[in-house]
Amino acid sequence: MSLRLNTFTKIVGIIVLLLIPIIALYWFSNKTSMDVVMNEVEISMHKDLSYFADKTDETANQLARSGLMITEDINVRTLEFLEIATLYEQTDQKIRIADKLRLINASSPWDTTISIYAPATNTFVSTDFHLEYDKDLVKKNYSKVWKYTENVAPYYQNNPRFVRFLSEPYDSSSEKAGLVVEVSFAADELVKALERFKQGGKGDAFFVSPDQQILAVNGSDRELQQTLLSKIDLNKLAHSQYSRIKLNGTEYTVNSVYLPELGWYLFDYLPIDDVVRPITTNSNLFYICIVFLLIGSTIAAYVLYTNVQVPIRELIRGVKKLKKGEYPKLKVFHPNNEFHFLLVSFNDMAVQIEQLIQNVYLEQIRSRDANLKQLQSQINPHFLYNCFSLIRSLTRLGEKESVMELALHLSRYYRYTTRSERQLAYLREEVELVKSYLAIQAMNVQDMTYVITIPEAMEELEIPRLILQPIVENAVVHGLEPIGTGEVRIIGSQNDRYNLITVTDNGIGVTEEQLAQLKLQMSMPPTEDKGCALWNTRQRMLLQYGQEAGVRLIRGDDGGLTVELYWPNETNSNLLTK
Repeated sequence: MSLRLNTFTKIVGIIVLLLIPIIALYWFSNKTSMDVVMNEVEISMHKDLSYFADKTDETANQLARSGLMITEDINVRTLEFLEIATLYEQTDQKIRIADKLRLINASSPWDTTISIYAPATNTFVSTDFHLEYDKDLVKKNYSKVWKYTENVAPYYQNNPRFVRFLSEPYDSSSEKAGLVVEVSFAADELVKALERFKQGGKGDAFFVSPDQQILAVNGSDRELQQTLLSKIDLNKLAHSQYSRIKLNGTEYTVNSVYLPELGWYLFDYLPIDDVVRPITTNSNLFYICIVFLLIGSTIAAYVLYTNVQVPIRELIRGVKKLKKGEYPKLKVFHPNNEFHFLLVSFNDMAVQIEQLIQNVYLEQIRSRDANLKQLQSQINPHFLYNCFSLIRSLTRLGEKESVMELALHLSRYYRYTTRSERQLAYLREEVELVKSYLAIQAMNVQDMTYVITIPEAMEELEIPRLILQPIVENAVVHGLEPIGTGEVRIIGSQNDRYNLITVTDNGIGVTEEQLAQLKLQMSMPPTEDKGCALWNTRQRMLLQYGQEAGVRLIRGDDGGLTVELYWPNETNSNLLTK
């Protein structure tokens, strides 16, 4: 699993690392583009809004100046003294003044009404013949600046208007003025101007008074306009040109311009998403392409992984198992893939190696068994020859009982050695054999004694058959027989690593040179002119237990020789199964 994660994750990680700079660069470029576009749009909106506001305010200013000019006109001033003129002259003067007012009114782009009232003569002249002077209404609406009012004459059908009064003298009230000029225009004129302005823009401009009264075109979202106004300070916004507000998850850019003549604000707003929608669409398309590219790259990486990495991982797993001595059969992937041939070939190779190793192993087992049998065949005749010599000697001496005892021990010995169904024997069986042998040898060497001490825990250990007898035989023949007396000790012991059996005699012993010669003979194959017992014993120990087992020769300080057989004690648990 770790191999899969390392390879597949690395491939996907590399793809992601390659895409991250591209996405980051595009995001930065896109953000910069959106900021530049919005900045230009906001500047353009503010310019258009300022231009429209200036034109509107200028029109209102022209109307105000027209009213001021009327108050200063000498012909209009005659209305203050019109009562001294004849009826004809009064009528003619009113007609001429009305014509002049209509001429001034015709120069205005808006539908404007100009009315003149002279309190002293109670004279009223207006561009609208249907309009009558209403003293109370004038008093309610009287203002030296433009005033938005819904208190209008019934003739105007309750349509709100902007009204401004100019008097002579200028700072007098409506009751004390010698002459009062009323200039008014319908609020719908501003709405119509807004409609024309909106045709060339994307925003939704509207007029708003300092007390939040709104003049907007039909179909405008009044609720949204009121919400936006509640979030900003019109005065500050008018000085900062434009700002941005986020409302219900939508970001708006808002602009405001103050109209000093009317005393109102021109306010415009635009959802940013409407401006940057093409950029956002392209951005979303780019990100979608990136996602599909990432998905496609991941699929390609996975296909590469399954077609290359998985077979390689399977081969690595097979090689590791092969090193452990296992011969796995690998899974075969993708019949049309190049790795199919490798995996099939590996499986065939594993089968062939297993067969070859089994053949070699069986051949080694057969060779070892042949060597063991050959070694045993070399040992058994050697002992038999000695026994026959002893029987012959005892017969000559007429030792009938001794011959019978010898025959008994000899029969036990051969009953034991002829059981060739197993190559191993329990240590107690080997000890019984040695006892029989020593009993026979005690008949040959009159003053020979022997002591055998084997711990009970070692009696059930298994060792190669006839491994101990040749050592004891050498101790008797080469150690005790030359002097005709002595003792043989056989002692068993164990430690953490080894099982140990020592065979010690107190016979004639050997010199250092002889000991060295024995060790050399023990390490080399026997020849016709040399003995073979020690070499055979050592070879059998090595074949049975491996290189940690063997035979050790120790020269005694007071004469005699000690021979040690040692082998690892942890292997004994496995010998019973052989």
